[in-house]
Amino acid sequence: MRRLRLSVGLLLATSAAAQHAPVYLLERVAGADALAVGVLWSHGYADDQSDECGLAHVLATCRLARANRAVPDCLATGLQVDADCALAFAVVGGGDGKRAEQFLTALLDEGSGELRDDDLALITARAALAADDAEFLYPGSVLLSHARRQLGQGTAVAQPPFGVASDIAKLSPGRIRAALREPVPVRVAALGQFDAAFAEAVKALPLPGRERNVRGDVGCIAGVELAAMQELEHDRVDSPYVSVAFAVPVGDERVAFALGVEIATARAFRRWRYRGFEQRARAPFVAWSWMHADAVVQFCRRGENPRQLLPGERPEATAGDETTATRAELEQLLEDLRTVPPSPQELEFSRAALRSRWRFAGPGEASPWAAEPAMYPGRLQVLLLATHHGVDVAKLDSVGPELVHAALKRVLQAKLASWHVLLPANSESYGYRGR
Repeated sequence: MRRLRLSVGLLLATSAAAQHAPVYLLERVAGADALAVGVLWSHGYADDQSDECGLAHVLATCRLARANRAVPDCLATGLQVDADCALAFAVVGGGDGKRAEQFLTALLDEGSGELRDDDLALITARAALAADDAEFLYPGSVLLSHARRQLGQGTAVAQPPFGVASDIAKLSPGRIRAALREPVPVRVAALGQFDAAFAEAVKALPLPGRERNVRGDVGCIAGVELAAMQELEHDRVDSPYVSVAFAVPVGDERVAFALGVEIATARAFRRWRYRGFEQRARAPFVAWSWMHADAVVQFCRRGENPRQLLPGERPEATAGDETTATRAELEQLLEDLRTVPPSPQELEFSRAALRSRWRFAGPGEASPWAAEPAMYPGRLQVLLLATHHGVDVAKLDSVGPELVHAALKRVLQAKLASWHVLLPANSESYGYRGR
């Protein structure tokens, strides 16, 4: 039996909206010329046993591989795995409802199209490589992994964000097949152009795990005071990458915090410019998603580029000095967020930004993305994840600047910050300007 990991300090909150949300999410889009379908399983990284962290990714990949084999030539297919769920999707052309129905059937039928041992070995190898890259290769996710370990001590949050490579590599074909047969609560979604016959066919699909409750978000309990900044040398960075992370509470106050994150992001972009390839390094200025119900919010800042020194020249500043200066930039942003309340303009901009991501057109309204099939996977994920995490966009209008500021101050307390830095390998040939 699959074991739900319940550790001291792990907070599992199931919202009433998520519990009682519909199992079938069917959204017709005016002017659509494509159809996206997907399945969400209530099994993510936090549900994996402590020695199998990453199994959720392997299972989702197996289901998608099985569906791709049964129904080839879709316009696009893909998957997303989070702490508390996994989903797979496909996009087909308008009027191709039969193909979409077959794809959903293949995703849901755990007894069909069993994969060979070689297929499973390749899937596990790729999942292990992705987990290893996230934990050791990309600076932003390396820093996030260390922050999660510190903030989520003794809980599933302490696991790396994309699983443990060594755990994934040890999964046997027999274990994977047994896990695929275990019933997991699911939701099914369709978005775009379809008719009543397709809707009825989708509702007739047999769904596993319907007798089990879909649980809610996974988080860690904030309130643990942390030690000084942890330093780690990394051979793929040429300037310090500094990050600070905080545990984010689970519950209704995430609405206010989501608005606060939008304000924090806007303020960061007004203050800073990218100094390198932070996006490729998975180290954006502010990283947190309401849609994915992230348990941790992370702020990142890369140091300035070093300069090659002339023979005999002494540097104005060392990598340690640059780390101190970069950390000061992050501290100034955090202090600004704690002390300066959101302005009416900031709050309205944040509301508009969140509405644009979550809202679907009403009856008779045209959707600007309806004629762009490439936009369908993202919109389908919004439909599924908003329902799964109980996101209510209407609540944005009831949150004023006082609640947003209070949420930011509550989460971004200096004593609760998890500070980490990746340092470049020491080199006497390079130096930094003093600042």
